[in-house]
Amino acid sequence: MKRILFVGVLLSSGSYGTLAVAQDSQSSKKLPPVTVTDDGQPKNVRQNGTRNTRGRTARRSRQAAPQNQQFAPQQQQQPVGVLAPQNQILSTVPRPAGASSVTQQGIAILGGPAQTSFYQALTMVPSVLVESPDPYGLSPTRNINIRGKGDFHLSKNIEGLPLAGIVGGTDLYDLENIRRIDVYRGAVPSDQGLGLSNASGVVNQLILGPQDKAGVTGRQAFGSDNFYKTFVRVDTGLLKETGTSAFVSVSNISADKWKGAGDNERQNLTFGINQAIGERITVDVNAVYNKFDGNTYRALSYAQAQDIGRNYRFDYNTVLTGVPATDVNYYKFNRVTAEDFAILGKVDYNFAPGQHLLIKPYFWNNNGYSYGAAGNQVQIWRQQNQNVGNVFEYTGKFATGTDVVAGYWWQSMQPPPPPTDQRRFNVNAGNLVFANWQSLARIDDFTVNSPYFQVSQKFGDTFVTAGVRYMILGGPKMQYYNTIGIPDGSYDQALATNPALYPDATVQARDYTAWLPNIAIRQDLNSVLSANLSYGRRFGRPDWGPQASNYIQNRGVFFAKGYTLQTLVDKVRPEIADQFDASLRYSNNGLTIVPGAFYAKHQNKQVKIVDPSIGPNIAYYQGTGSSTEYGAELEASYALNTYLAVFGTGTWASETFDSDTPTLGGGATLATKGKQIPNAPQVMVKGGVTYQWAGLSVSPIVRYIGPRYGDAANTQRVPGYTVADFTASYDFGAHFGIESVKAGISVLNIFDRRYVSEISPNDTDLSAGANYYAGAPRTVVGSLSMKF
Repeated sequence: MKRILFVGVLLSSGSYGTLAVAQDSQSSKKLPPVTVTDDGQPKNVRQNGTRNTRGRTARRSRQAAPQNQQFAPQQQQQPVGVLAPQNQILSTVPRPAGASSVTQQGIAILGGPAQTSFYQALTMVPSVLVESPDPYGLSPTRNINIRGKGDFHLSKNIEGLPLAGIVGGTDLYDLENIRRIDVYRGAVPSDQGLGLSNASGVVNQLILGPQDKAGVTGRQAFGSDNFYKTFVRVDTGLLKETGTSAFVSVSNISADKWKGAGDNERQNLTFGINQAIGERITVDVNAVYNKFDGNTYRALSYAQAQDIGRNYRFDYNTVLTGVPATDVNYYKFNRVTAEDFAILGKVDYNFAPGQHLLIKPYFWNNNGYSYGAAGNQVQIWRQQNQNVGNVFEYTGKFATGTDVVAGYWWQSMQPPPPPTDQRRFNVNAGNLVFANWQSLARIDDFTVNSPYFQVSQKFGDTFVTAGVRYMILGGPKMQYYNTIGIPDGSYDQALATNPALYPDATVQARDYTAWLPNIAIRQDLNSVLSANLSYGRRFGRPDWGPQASNYIQNRGVFFAKGYTLQTLVDKVRPEIADQFDASLRYSNNGLTIVPGAFYAKHQNKQVKIVDPSIGPNIAYYQGTGSSTEYGAELEASYALNTYLAVFGTGTWASETFDSDTPTLGGGATLATKGKQIPNAPQVMVKGGVTYQWAGLSVSPIVRYIGPRYGDAANTQRVPGYTVADFTASYDFGAHFGIESVKAGISVLNIFDRRYVSEISPNDTDLSAGANYYAGAPRTVVGSLSMKF
């Protein structure tokens, strides 16, 4: 009944996006030229009302504003003598405090030679730490830390829709098909934070859709460790007779691991179509198929990480020894596979001027397996996930300057997490021999029902947007079975044996709810200076997976102490994060500088600890943690002329636990009060230069990441590091009468620095059992791309 009432409330009641577009359009005369440059968003002929051969006007201008359009610049002629669009890495257009946007040019430079990992494209964003041992970003061994929070609670969206799952799958899109990436570190507008968790923030990829001009884009790259990538994209252009435009792209990538043995391979097929139906309806459909198969990198212990020079190339074994306890670390027994298919659509019905109804259905399916050493055995975890969802949305622009967005988000998600089935195998003469089922469970689907509302208004030189989303996360019913005697086989075959239920390992379904308000204010102080304030509440879903795995693995010990799985699951709650941001924005004569400050409180923080009162080395999660984060950020860019620009970001942050962490059984507390959250550097400084002239493009970039800790007690200190990268290209297409023929070279980690790149896990694990991964060595890649 309460969900029905919320639908009624929505009908009686918009977005940062619509507000900011109004802000930019109404204040563009005051803003210096540098703030109105093209951000890589393709200009569409249909925005100008071009008539097709049927005499109809394909009115793209009447469509609703695209997702996150608060970052979209005005389509104005680029003035001479200011920052050219091809020199922008982070967008210089006005945006709410605590938000940033990586341009298409920035993606091409920061996304690396493989152009697959959207994590890598975010390396220059303030308060963002990107970590991986893989220079190409192909490996699933990676992490991203935003203001002290890891990626478990990060909303990873495409066109505002939460396509990915919590576990399983890999990057869906080649970055050549992405036109912009928006990052919300602070407050999130109610229509942009969709996802089971956004306590770490939101990253939203915007697709480079079908182009109105027909063309072909191709890129071939070769590099270190037998890397190669082949990418081809074909655009049909606008077919005026039917009002149709479409594109299709294919890519194939492979690279050996830079240490140990094994490789990573990825194949991708992407399709997009835009279809005008009459003058009021537009349909967009995007579909992608992605297949990945790769060997993982082996982690270092803290002792090994302290001597990174000696242990730099430590990895999984390349030969079998005949000793099972050793052979579980054979590289072929430590790998990941994933086969993903996703489709997302948008039907836009423009029923009146400025008034739109949108339907945005989506579907994601992953079919994969994770192989890894588990003690003296190899564990195989079936990761077959599926998300089905839809967003129903109304957007309205009114003559009063008011913009309104009201919508309803529904999603059903199949597990894992938690794991429905995991099997253990012994190693015998180099073969995997079935040993036992580690876990077997029936787990219902997760459900989400989430209405939202956002309204934006201009009051002279003041711009205000505010909204709220109500999150209803339906946690599933879980039933775990006694697996003794069940033979090897598929999940369905195992259930068909009618195994007995563990009565103490049953969890009842329940709803987790939260109100998620947000507000942002922008005040134009004069033609070159503005102030921004924002507040927003974010949500992090409870993580039942490790609770269930820990309980099943140590069931006898827990049960002897009077604990059931329901007891442990009830101890974790949704993490609530309150975010406050303030920033100034100065832009004049080619200089844009955005200093900012942030403050955040995280409650019900889910933390993993070891509880000696239950048993030695027994670890579990509890939602009793809290933390406080505050700090300062800086974004800056300066165009010396039309050819040369410098840019940089900086972060100083204190991200600490508020108190010592008590254990579930009343044992000794863990001394975490005032300690910096694991894997959260206090200082990050990043900068670079872009130079473009007569077809030549050069971009050196340097990143300094300060010291971090691998444990909550701050006893495992990891030194800071500095890494320099370099990219250069020359476009000689003009010599052949072709739009673009570009030869390029990329050098990552120019000085071959040896350092610890990734620490995993981080803000949720207080058990002092972190894994450390060495950063990749110098990597060189050459490429040839063509566009015509």
